[in-house]
Amino acid sequence: MNIRNKVLFKTALLSISLVLTSASAISAVIPMMLNQLSGVSSSLIESVVTIPSFSMMLFVLLSGPISSRLGKKNTVLLGLLLVVIGGILPMLTTNITWILALRLVLGAGLGMFNSLAVSLISDFFEGDERAQLVGFQSAVQGLGSSLATFVAGQLALIDWQFAFLCYAITIPIALLFFLVIPEPERGEPAVSSTGTGHRSGGVSIPVLGLGAALFLFMTFIMIVYTKTGIMIAEKSMPNAGFLGTALTLFSLSTMIAGFLFGRIYKWFRNYAPFISSLLTATGFVLLWFAQNVTMVTVAMLIIGFSFALFIPYIFTILTKIVPKGSETLSISIAMVGSNLGAFASPYVIKLVGMMFGNETASFAFLVSAIVFMIAALICLGIAIRGKGSKSQAAVHG
Repeated sequence: MNIRNKVLFKTALLSISLVLTSASAISAVIPMMLNQLSGVSSSLIESVVTIPSFSMMLFVLLSGPISSRLGKKNTVLLGLLLVVIGGILPMLTTNITWILALRLVLGAGLGMFNSLAVSLISDFFEGDERAQLVGFQSAVQGLGSSLATFVAGQLALIDWQFAFLCYAITIPIALLFFLVIPEPERGEPAVSSTGTGHRSGGVSIPVLGLGAALFLFMTFIMIVYTKTGIMIAEKSMPNAGFLGTALTLFSLSTMIAGFLFGRIYKWFRNYAPFISSLLTATGFVLLWFAQNVTMVTVAMLIIGFSFALFIPYIFTILTKIVPKGSETLSISIAMVGSNLGAFASPYVIKLVGMMFGNETASFAFLVSAIVFMIAALICLGIAIRGKGSKSQAAVHG
């Protein structure tokens, strides 16, 4: 494969990640839907953003068996087709039931190739090139999310239903993937025992722990998408229409962090999640204090940047600790935690608000700040303990 074709190959392989985080692209229309869909609860309308995560979670688990039958390439193409159907068709109805049903179709499509977007990199690349592409994959997700959010925001200025047209980008992506990417060779599943105390192809406790971490992370991150517009309305901030641009900048900051992840990881190693959690807590504190859209935007830039440091770190660690042959299953488990957290977010936040008698968006941001501050302390303790263990091992060695 010459370098020219290799660039095209990588472009086609990474292009499917442009739509992986696009479920939240229509977040800016939530306040518009609240105004126009009378009689529909706010948590149900917020679910338009988060409900794709539910079907995504199910199909992340099913993607392994499906790809075993259809092949990885055909599974990705089928998923992209479902994204086109579930992404665009909601523009044709104002019935909340139909909108939610189609958003479930969108999530199913995304779930079918969610883990494959990472495992395909492992199929075709290895070593430093693989690590670099994993970081790029996260960056491409941020780029895709920012583009989709920007396009959706501009289309929403015409009519909120037009925002769903942002998913039309999936059509050329599917064509490029179909023409360039071959079906990867199928390796023999590993069955031997590993040094981690479990058999290859199984699910280890560390993998479940990483999945749980992603669940908590996504539960409290998603309120950036679901609550920011509501908070702006609660505080009657001027220039509320800037929310779409702020969400675009949020996604752009995740893209920048993704491109920088490889370098940041080399600098900080296991302290990366501590830095990410601390920055995220700082961003949520700023959102809690925010009195204007400028301050909101700055806070979202900080959260977006730190958000994109945490996710690739988890998957980098995941690809290191799992045995050969269980990468797809382990990645799927982690993504189930991520998608379940995103889906559960409106309901968890509502429950917390009811428990404390404060269901405002500002209070939700305060709760998130506290959660991420606690997470930062835990991550710091783990990093220090890990460093101490390595030093002790070196002395004994």
